[in-house]
Amino acid sequence: MAAIVQTAGTRREFVMGATRGVKVDVTSVSDTDTWTPGLAIIEQFTFTPSLAAATTQWAATWSTPANRQAVVTFDIESGDLDGTVIAWGY
Repeated sequence: MAAIVQTAGTRREFVMGATRGVKVDVTSVSDTDTWTPGLAIIEQFTFTPSLAAATTQWAATWSTPANRQAVVTFDIESGDLDGTVIAWGY
């Protein structure tokens, strides 16, 4: 389990009322890789793979351990994926 690689300069944070959004471009996302967006709780998460890798199926789960830093864990069918991840929460 490794942390995914965030593309430098692509991290953006958005605030909508009490909800924060974190968006970042990522590369080389493999099975069991993790991402910590800096939120305590994730309410919604999405990952949009680049068009070249759209045929690979993916899934993700997220949880908040005792340290209150939410973690997303990827489940990638095969290979590595590049794309954009967005997490909404607080």
